[in-house]
Amino acid sequence: MRLLLLLVLVGQTSQPEYSFRHIIEDGQTEDGFYVTAYVSIPYSTLPFKIEDSLYKSSYHLILQLVDKKKNLYGDEAFDVVVTEDAELIRSQTLSVSETLRVTLPKGNYKGNLSFRAIGASRSISKEFQKDLSPRALSSIRLKTPNGNYLIGRPYDNRDTLIVSASINKEVDSLNLVLSGAGSSKQISRLKDSVRESSWQVILSDFASGVYEVKVKAFNKGKKVDERLAWFKVRNPFRFEKNRYDELVDKLIYLIGPQERKQMKSVPPERRQETWDSFWSQRDPTPKTEYNEELEDYFAKITYCEKNFGHGDRGYLSDRAQVYMKLGPPDQVEDHPFEMNTNPYIVWTYNMNNLKIVFEDVHGFGEYELVYPPGFLSSLSRLR
Repeated sequence: MRLLLLLVLVGQTSQPEYSFRHIIEDGQTEDGFYVTAYVSIPYSTLPFKIEDSLYKSSYHLILQLVDKKKNLYGDEAFDVVVTEDAELIRSQTLSVSETLRVTLPKGNYKGNLSFRAIGASRSISKEFQKDLSPRALSSIRLKTPNGNYLIGRPYDNRDTLIVSASINKEVDSLNLVLSGAGSSKQISRLKDSVRESSWQVILSDFASGVYEVKVKAFNKGKKVDERLAWFKVRNPFRFEKNRYDELVDKLIYLIGPQERKQMKSVPPERRQETWDSFWSQRDPTPKTEYNEELEDYFAKITYCEKNFGHGDRGYLSDRAQVYMKLGPPDQVEDHPFEMNTNPYIVWTYNMNNLKIVFEDVHGFGEYELVYPPGFLSSLSRLR
Protein backbone atom coordinates (compact mmCIF):
# COMPACT_ATOMS: atom_id res chain seq x y z
CA MET A 1 0.00 0.00 0.00
CA ARG A 2 2.81 2.43 0.87
CA LEU A 3 4.58 1.81 -2.46
CA LEU A 4 1.30 2.39 -4.35
CA LEU A 5 0.84 5.65 -2.46
CA LEU A 6 4.36 6.72 -3.40
CA LEU A 7 3.66 6.02 -7.07
CA VAL A 8 0.52 8.17 -6.94
CA LEU A 9 2.36 11.04 -5.24
CA VAL A 10 5.31 10.87 -7.64
CA GLY A 11 2.90 11.25 -10.54
CA GLN A 12 1.98 14.75 -9.41
CA THR A 13 3.72 17.46 -11.49
CA SER A 14 4.01 21.21 -11.04
CA GLN A 15 3.07 23.92 -13.52
CA PRO A 16 5.54 26.31 -15.19
CA GLU A 17 6.25 29.42 -13.18
CA TYR A 18 3.92 32.39 -13.72
CA SER A 19 6.51 35.03 -14.56
CA PHE A 20 8.02 37.51 -16.97
CA ARG A 21 11.55 38.76 -17.66
CA HIS A 22 12.43 42.43 -17.89
CA ILE A 23 15.09 45.13 -18.15
CA ILE A 24 14.54 48.63 -16.72
CA GLU A 25 16.54 51.55 -18.11
CA ASP A 26 16.57 55.25 -17.35
CA GLY A 27 18.22 58.24 -18.94
CA GLN A 28 18.06 61.86 -19.92
CA THR A 29 16.89 63.60 -23.09
CA GLU A 30 16.55 67.23 -24.12
CA ASP A 31 12.92 67.08 -22.97
CA GLY A 32 13.57 65.62 -19.52
CA PHE A 33 13.99 62.08 -18.28
CA TYR A 34 12.71 58.67 -19.31
CA VAL A 35 12.23 55.19 -17.91
CA THR A 36 11.94 52.29 -20.35
CA ALA A 37 10.91 48.70 -19.62
CA TYR A 38 11.80 45.91 -22.03
CA VAL A 39 9.65 42.88 -21.23
CA SER A 40 9.68 39.25 -22.36
CA ILE A 41 6.61 37.11 -21.51
CA PRO A 42 7.02 33.33 -21.97
CA TYR A 43 4.12 31.56 -23.66
CA SER A 44 4.03 29.15 -20.70
CA THR A 45 2.89 32.06 -18.51
CA LEU A 46 -0.18 32.81 -20.62
CA PRO A 47 -3.49 30.96 -20.02
CA PHE A 48 -4.63 30.01 -23.53
CA LYS A 49 -8.22 29.24 -24.49
CA ILE A 50 -9.45 27.46 -27.62
CA GLU A 51 -11.52 29.59 -30.00
CA ASP A 52 -12.32 28.40 -33.53
CA SER A 53 -9.52 25.79 -33.42
CA LEU A 54 -7.01 28.47 -32.37
CA TYR A 55 -5.30 28.98 -29.03
CA LYS A 56 -5.70 32.56 -27.82
CA SER A 57 -4.49 34.45 -24.77
CA SER A 58 -4.76 38.12 -23.80
CA TYR A 59 -2.59 40.07 -21.40
CA HIS A 60 -2.26 43.51 -19.82
CA LEU A 61 1.14 45.06 -19.00
CA ILE A 62 1.48 48.28 -16.97
CA LEU A 63 4.49 50.48 -16.14
CA GLN A 64 3.76 53.05 -13.41
CA LEU A 65 5.92 55.60 -11.59
CA VAL A 66 4.75 57.71 -8.64
CA ASP A 67 6.62 60.72 -7.24
CA LYS A 68 6.59 62.02 -3.66
CA LYS A 69 3.58 64.24 -4.44
CA LYS A 70 1.61 61.17 -5.62
CA ASN A 71 1.72 62.27 -9.25
CA LEU A 72 1.29 59.21 -11.44
CA TYR A 73 3.04 58.57 -14.77
CA GLY A 74 2.67 55.46 -16.83
CA ASP A 75 2.37 53.42 -19.99
CA GLU A 76 0.53 50.20 -20.74
CA ALA A 77 0.05 47.54 -23.39
CA PHE A 78 -2.79 45.15 -24.24
CA ASP A 79 -2.42 42.37 -26.76
CA VAL A 80 -3.68 38.96 -27.87
CA VAL A 81 -1.41 36.00 -28.66
CA VAL A 82 -2.72 33.48 -31.20
CA THR A 83 -1.24 30.10 -32.21
CA GLU A 84 -2.47 26.91 -33.88
CA ASP A 85 0.02 24.59 -32.18
CA ALA A 86 -1.06 23.14 -28.83
CA GLU A 87 2.52 22.34 -27.79
CA LEU A 88 3.77 25.90 -28.34
CA ILE A 89 1.53 27.25 -25.60
CA ARG A 90 3.73 25.52 -22.99
CA SER A 91 6.99 26.94 -24.36
CA GLN A 92 9.23 28.77 -21.89
CA THR A 93 11.62 29.99 -24.59
CA LEU A 94 9.01 31.24 -27.07
CA SER A 95 7.90 34.62 -25.80
CA VAL A 96 6.12 37.89 -26.49
CA SER A 97 8.19 41.10 -26.38
CA GLU A 98 6.89 44.50 -25.28
CA THR A 99 8.51 47.90 -24.72
CA LEU A 100 6.95 50.47 -22.38
CA ARG A 101 8.36 53.99 -22.05
CA VAL A 102 7.48 56.89 -19.76
CA THR A 103 8.78 60.47 -20.07
CA LEU A 104 8.70 62.40 -16.80
CA PRO A 105 10.32 65.31 -14.91
CA LYS A 106 13.17 65.29 -12.45
CA GLY A 107 12.35 63.56 -9.17
CA ASN A 108 12.46 60.48 -6.99
CA TYR A 109 10.03 57.77 -8.04
CA LYS A 110 8.62 54.47 -6.88
CA GLY A 111 8.14 52.27 -9.91
CA ASN A 112 5.99 49.23 -10.54
CA LEU A 113 5.95 46.96 -13.57
CA SER A 114 2.92 44.64 -13.45
CA PHE A 115 1.67 41.87 -15.69
CA ARG A 116 -1.70 40.16 -15.76
CA ALA A 117 -2.84 37.46 -18.12
CA ILE A 118 -6.53 38.05 -18.78
CA GLY A 119 -8.38 35.21 -17.11
CA ALA A 120 -5.59 34.40 -14.67
CA SER A 121 -6.34 34.41 -10.95
CA ARG A 122 -3.57 36.84 -10.04
CA SER A 123 -1.21 39.50 -11.36
CA ILE A 124 2.52 39.70 -10.74
CA SER A 125 4.60 42.82 -10.35
CA LYS A 126 8.19 43.99 -9.93
CA GLU A 127 8.89 47.10 -7.85
CA PHE A 128 11.88 49.42 -8.23
CA GLN A 129 13.17 52.88 -7.29
CA LYS A 130 14.39 55.59 -9.66
CA ASP A 131 16.10 58.85 -8.71
CA LEU A 132 15.95 60.89 -11.90
CA SER A 133 18.30 63.85 -11.81
CA PRO A 134 20.98 65.22 -14.17
CA ARG A 135 23.83 62.70 -14.46
CA ALA A 136 26.82 62.26 -16.72
CA LEU A 137 25.69 58.78 -17.81
CA SER A 138 22.39 57.14 -18.67
CA SER A 139 21.77 53.46 -17.87
CA ILE A 140 24.21 50.90 -19.25
CA ARG A 141 22.79 49.02 -22.23
CA LEU A 142 23.81 45.41 -22.85
CA LYS A 143 22.98 44.18 -26.35
CA THR A 144 24.05 41.76 -29.04
CA PRO A 145 25.92 43.06 -32.14
CA ASN A 146 22.63 43.21 -34.06
CA GLY A 147 21.21 45.61 -31.47
CA ASN A 148 18.91 43.21 -29.60
CA TYR A 149 18.52 42.74 -25.86
CA LEU A 150 19.15 39.16 -24.80
CA ILE A 151 16.37 38.79 -22.23
CA GLY A 152 15.24 35.23 -22.85
CA ARG A 153 18.51 33.36 -22.19
CA PRO A 154 21.97 33.84 -20.65
CA TYR A 155 24.97 34.68 -22.80
CA ASP A 156 27.56 32.01 -23.54
CA ASN A 157 31.16 32.11 -24.79
CA ARG A 158 30.04 32.03 -28.41
CA ASP A 159 28.41 35.45 -27.97
CA THR A 160 29.71 38.98 -28.29
CA LEU A 161 28.41 41.61 -25.87
CA ILE A 162 28.03 45.28 -26.78
CA VAL A 163 28.19 47.56 -23.73
CA SER A 164 27.06 51.14 -24.33
CA ALA A 165 26.06 54.23 -22.36
CA SER A 166 24.73 57.64 -23.35
CA ILE A 167 26.72 60.68 -22.19
CA ASN A 168 24.79 63.68 -20.90
CA LYS A 169 27.49 65.90 -19.36
CA GLU A 170 31.06 66.91 -20.05
CA VAL A 171 33.25 63.79 -19.87
CA ASP A 172 36.78 63.27 -21.17
CA SER A 173 37.29 59.55 -20.46
CA LEU A 174 35.43 56.39 -19.49
CA ASN A 175 36.40 53.20 -17.71
CA LEU A 176 34.67 49.83 -18.23
CA VAL A 177 35.17 47.18 -15.53
CA LEU A 178 33.85 43.61 -15.87
CA SER A 179 34.09 41.39 -12.79
CA GLY A 180 32.71 38.00 -11.79
CA ALA A 181 33.37 34.25 -11.75
CA GLY A 182 36.74 34.86 -10.11
CA SER A 183 38.07 37.27 -12.74
CA SER A 184 38.13 40.97 -13.52
CA LYS A 185 38.76 42.97 -16.69
CA GLN A 186 39.22 46.69 -17.08
CA ILE A 187 39.13 48.75 -20.27
CA SER A 188 39.83 52.50 -20.35
CA ARG A 189 39.17 54.77 -23.28
CA LEU A 190 38.72 58.36 -24.29
CA LYS A 191 35.21 59.48 -25.04
CA ASP A 192 34.61 58.47 -28.68
CA SER A 193 31.60 60.69 -29.48
CA VAL A 194 29.57 63.52 -28.06
CA ARG A 195 26.55 61.46 -26.96
CA GLU A 196 27.49 57.78 -26.88
CA SER A 197 30.27 55.40 -25.96
CA SER A 198 30.36 51.65 -26.53
CA TRP A 199 32.62 48.62 -26.08
CA GLN A 200 32.65 45.26 -27.81
CA VAL A 201 33.31 42.41 -25.38
CA ILE A 202 34.03 38.97 -26.83
CA LEU A 203 32.94 36.34 -24.31
CA SER A 204 35.03 33.43 -25.63
CA ASP A 205 37.16 33.17 -22.45
CA PHE A 206 34.41 33.97 -19.91
CA ALA A 207 33.55 31.17 -17.48
CA SER A 208 29.94 30.48 -16.48
CA GLY A 209 28.69 32.83 -13.78
CA VAL A 210 27.17 36.24 -13.05
CA TYR A 211 29.19 39.30 -14.05
CA GLU A 212 29.01 42.90 -12.90
CA VAL A 213 29.42 45.63 -15.51
CA LYS A 214 30.63 48.98 -14.21
CA VAL A 215 31.07 52.09 -16.36
CA LYS A 216 32.85 55.04 -14.73
CA ALA A 217 32.91 58.53 -16.23
CA PHE A 218 35.79 60.96 -15.57
CA ASN A 219 36.33 64.64 -16.25
CA LYS A 220 39.69 66.29 -15.64
CA GLY A 221 40.83 63.26 -13.64
CA LYS A 222 37.83 63.22 -11.32
CA LYS A 223 35.11 60.57 -11.35
CA VAL A 224 31.79 62.27 -12.09
CA ASP A 225 29.46 59.27 -12.46
CA GLU A 226 29.23 55.49 -12.27
CA ARG A 227 26.63 53.05 -13.61
CA LEU A 228 26.11 49.33 -12.90
CA ALA A 229 24.55 46.42 -14.77
CA TRP A 230 24.77 42.63 -14.64
CA PHE A 231 24.69 39.75 -17.08
CA LYS A 232 24.91 35.97 -16.85
CA VAL A 233 27.10 33.55 -18.81
CA ARG A 234 26.17 29.89 -19.13
CA ASN A 235 28.55 27.98 -21.39
CA PRO A 236 28.04 24.70 -23.27
CA PHE A 237 29.24 21.65 -21.34
CA ARG A 238 32.10 20.90 -23.72
CA PHE A 239 33.94 23.92 -22.34
CA GLU A 240 33.39 23.21 -18.63
CA LYS A 241 33.76 19.60 -17.44
CA ASN A 242 33.27 20.40 -13.74
CA ARG A 243 29.88 21.96 -14.40
CA TYR A 244 28.80 19.02 -16.55
CA ASP A 245 29.90 16.47 -13.94
CA GLU A 246 28.14 18.41 -11.18
CA LEU A 247 24.85 18.42 -13.07
CA VAL A 248 25.14 14.72 -13.91
CA ASP A 249 25.69 13.99 -10.19
CA LYS A 250 22.39 15.73 -9.50
CA LEU A 251 20.54 13.19 -11.65
CA ILE A 252 20.80 10.82 -8.68
CA TYR A 253 16.99 10.69 -8.35
CA LEU A 254 16.53 9.66 -11.98
CA ILE A 255 19.36 7.24 -12.81
CA GLY A 256 21.77 4.96 -10.98
CA PRO A 257 25.54 5.32 -10.41
CA GLN A 258 26.52 3.26 -13.46
CA GLU A 259 24.47 5.41 -15.85
CA ARG A 260 25.88 8.58 -14.30
CA LYS A 261 29.39 7.18 -14.72
CA GLN A 262 28.72 6.48 -18.40
CA MET A 263 27.43 10.02 -18.96
CA LYS A 264 30.57 11.49 -17.36
CA SER A 265 32.87 9.33 -19.50
CA VAL A 266 31.83 10.80 -22.86
CA PRO A 267 34.40 13.01 -24.66
CA PRO A 268 34.02 16.80 -24.37
CA GLU A 269 32.50 17.23 -27.82
CA ARG A 270 29.67 14.82 -26.91
CA ARG A 271 28.72 16.23 -23.49
CA GLN A 272 26.01 18.58 -24.74
CA GLU A 273 24.63 15.92 -27.10
CA THR A 274 24.55 13.35 -24.28
CA TRP A 275 22.79 15.76 -21.93
CA ASP A 276 20.23 16.83 -24.54
CA SER A 277 19.54 13.23 -25.51
CA PHE A 278 18.97 12.25 -21.88
CA TRP A 279 16.38 14.98 -21.37
CA SER A 280 14.72 14.75 -24.79
CA GLN A 281 13.57 11.25 -23.83
CA ARG A 282 11.78 12.81 -20.86
CA ASP A 283 10.36 15.87 -22.64
CA PRO A 284 6.53 15.92 -22.49
CA THR A 285 6.40 18.57 -25.28
CA PRO A 286 9.20 17.69 -27.73
CA LYS A 287 8.10 20.25 -30.34
CA THR A 288 8.93 23.14 -28.02
CA GLU A 289 12.31 24.38 -26.78
CA TYR A 290 11.11 24.30 -23.18
CA ASN A 291 11.45 20.96 -21.39
CA GLU A 292 9.04 21.07 -18.46
CA GLU A 293 10.46 17.90 -16.92
CA LEU A 294 14.02 19.28 -16.82
CA GLU A 295 12.94 22.66 -15.45
CA ASP A 296 10.74 21.09 -12.78
CA TYR A 297 13.46 18.65 -11.70
CA PHE A 298 16.17 21.28 -11.27
CA ALA A 299 13.75 23.71 -9.63
CA LYS A 300 13.30 21.06 -6.93
CA ILE A 301 17.07 20.44 -6.72
CA THR A 302 17.62 24.19 -6.24
CA TYR A 303 14.94 24.31 -3.55
CA CYS A 304 16.61 21.44 -1.67
CA GLU A 305 20.04 23.08 -1.86
CA LYS A 306 18.64 26.36 -0.57
CA ASN A 307 16.40 25.01 2.20
CA PHE A 308 18.19 21.85 3.34
CA GLY A 309 21.79 22.96 3.00
CA HIS A 310 22.44 24.77 6.29
CA GLY A 311 23.93 22.08 8.53
CA ASP A 312 22.43 19.39 6.32
CA ARG A 313 23.42 17.78 3.01
CA GLY A 314 21.40 19.86 0.54
CA TYR A 315 19.98 17.84 -2.34
CA LEU A 316 21.41 14.63 -0.78
CA SER A 317 19.73 15.09 2.62
CA ASP A 318 16.93 12.85 3.89
CA ARG A 319 14.44 15.69 3.50
CA ALA A 320 15.58 16.21 -0.09
CA GLN A 321 15.10 12.52 -0.89
CA VAL A 322 11.48 12.80 0.19
CA TYR A 323 10.94 16.19 -1.45
CA MET A 324 12.37 15.06 -4.79
CA LYS A 325 10.07 12.03 -4.92
CA LEU A 326 6.88 13.32 -3.31
CA GLY A 327 7.10 17.07 -3.80
CA PRO A 328 6.36 19.65 -1.08
CA PRO A 329 4.40 18.43 1.95
CA ASP A 330 0.89 19.75 2.58
CA GLN A 331 1.81 20.64 6.15
CA VAL A 332 5.08 21.21 8.05
CA GLU A 333 5.38 21.14 11.85
CA ASP A 334 8.72 22.41 13.15
CA HIS A 335 9.66 21.52 16.75
CA PRO A 336 13.08 23.09 17.41
CA PHE A 337 12.86 23.51 21.21
CA GLU A 338 10.95 20.56 22.67
CA MET A 339 11.76 19.48 26.24
CA ASN A 340 13.74 16.23 26.64
CA THR A 341 13.94 15.51 22.93
CA ASN A 342 16.01 16.46 19.92
CA PRO A 343 14.64 19.01 17.44
CA TYR A 344 12.33 17.36 14.94
CA ILE A 345 10.14 18.20 11.95
CA VAL A 346 6.92 16.51 10.84
CA TRP A 347 5.86 16.54 7.19
CA THR A 348 2.26 15.61 6.37
CA TYR A 349 0.97 14.54 2.98
CA ASN A 350 -2.82 14.68 3.12
CA MET A 351 -3.33 11.69 0.84
CA ASN A 352 -3.83 8.76 3.25
CA ASN A 353 -2.57 11.05 6.03
CA LEU A 354 1.07 10.15 5.46
CA LYS A 355 3.28 11.60 8.20
CA ILE A 356 7.09 11.65 7.99
CA VAL A 357 9.29 12.60 10.95
CA PHE A 358 12.83 13.99 10.61
CA GLU A 359 15.01 14.30 13.73
CA ASP A 360 18.16 16.36 14.31
CA VAL A 361 19.86 13.37 15.94
CA HIS A 362 23.31 14.92 16.46
CA GLY A 363 22.24 18.52 17.10
CA PHE A 364 24.05 20.05 14.11
CA GLY A 365 21.07 20.64 11.81
CA GLU A 366 21.30 17.38 9.85
CA TYR A 367 17.78 15.97 10.01
CA GLU A 368 17.47 12.20 9.60
CA LEU A 369 14.25 10.42 8.67
CA VAL A 370 13.23 8.38 11.72
CA TYR A 371 9.60 7.55 10.90
CA PRO A 372 8.22 5.55 9.15
CA PRO A 373 11.08 3.05 9.53
CA GLY A 374 12.55 1.94 6.20
CA PHE A 375 10.71 4.65 4.27
CA LEU A 376 13.82 5.88 2.43
CA SER A 377 14.48 2.37 1.17
CA SER A 378 11.01 2.33 -0.40
CA LEU A 379 11.66 5.72 -1.98
CA SER A 380 15.03 4.71 -3.39
CA ARG A 381 13.40 1.97 -5.48
CA LEU A 382 11.42 4.59 -7.39
CA ARG A 383 12.94 6.29 -10.43
